[in-house]
Amino acid sequence: MELLHTDTLAEAREKLRRETENFILRTKKVVSRDALGCICARDIFAEENIPSFRRSIVDGYAVIARDSYGAGESMPAFYEVTGKVNIEEPAVQKVRTGEAVFLQTGSMVPEGANAVLMIEYTQNYAPGKMAGYRPVSEGENIIQIGEDVSMGECIISRGEKIGPEVIGKFAALGIREVEVFEPMKVTVISTGDELADIDEPLSGSKIRDINSYALAAQAKSIGMEILYQIRQKDCEEDIEKTLRDVIDESDLILMSGGSSKGSKDYTKKVLEAVTGNVFTHGISIKPGKPTILAYDRVKNTVIAGLPGHPMAAVMMFRLIIGDWYFSKAGIRPPLPYFAVMGENVSSNQGRETCLLVRLVRGEKDYTAMPVYAKSGSISALGKADGYVMIPRNKEGLKKGERVLAEVFL
Repeated sequence: MELLHTDTLAEAREKLRRETENFILRTKKVVSRDALGCICARDIFAEENIPSFRRSIVDGYAVIARDSYGAGESMPAFYEVTGKVNIEEPAVQKVRTGEAVFLQTGSMVPEGANAVLMIEYTQNYAPGKMAGYRPVSEGENIIQIGEDVSMGECIISRGEKIGPEVIGKFAALGIREVEVFEPMKVTVISTGDELADIDEPLSGSKIRDINSYALAAQAKSIGMEILYQIRQKDCEEDIEKTLRDVIDESDLILMSGGSSKGSKDYTKKVLEAVTGNVFTHGISIKPGKPTILAYDRVKNTVIAGLPGHPMAAVMMFRLIIGDWYFSKAGIRPPLPYFAVMGENVSSNQGRETCLLVRLVRGEKDYTAMPVYAKSGSISALGKADGYVMIPRNKEGLKKGERVLAEVFL
């Protein structure tokens, strides 16, 4: 009857956070050009402006905007060309009323000028003389100091994935190294006498081991590193030995199978023996009720005993471990979508229900179409865009009811 005393999903998440308050994600410094795809470990602020000078974005002439007002094809404005600023040079001269200085794209805009007239709208009609055939407004064709990135601006926050555009900012700001999170080291243990490896022929009631591959892929998809991927027979002593062999090296151990109350379900007993700290055994959710959570305070290792059914195992990884890791690293999950239910859906009262859905875009709203599957299914996850949580005290969802759909990464 032990599984009748279950935690809610919120309670299980809170217990995991509380138990692992002293668990610190390791960080390392990497060269900026090698940081693509890494998770930033601290906020990084610009220590200079980009650009650090007023810069022209076109080939043309630096002028005072009011000198161009009223200019047109039939009545141009006339300027005295007093100099030229090449792209690599500082602008030393000052522009006064009626004067113009030629600039290349990227050149520094001289003091006094507040606009750049594109060369396409000009004509040199005599040495040192230029006619402009259109007006320009103040600031036109100029990037102001700090307009791209201003000093003190946060260019990337802790928990954000470093993308190509951020690497470009690092280069522009002269940031050679950045601090990123080291990938958590993960061991995946899939238990069951019936399991065969991916390349083994099947016989009798043997099935191929889905969970170790699916869970390893899930962990890698959020930036974790797989140390070991182990298939283990249903033997209590062997499972305990395997766990003790890998716990020193692992930050996270994912065990699938053996977490319910069957005669060969040893996970809770083994975790008690190894860690002495099993704090959740059973979560009132469908699918995923027989989920076990433990934490070895000495080794600083989180252990999750996940259901043997593939869909349930993967969903509980996302709902429990993914949520915990995102919180630890400061990663923001994808924003949910508001949608309307496309069908009536009944629910199991007393347990939250995680309903897989496919999102169909309409003219005004997204429609959430249920993806029906039993927890032993793996193909259903590939058909779903995300899920809708049905509260434990609700009988179900009605067609047309507005819901919040959490989307997968």
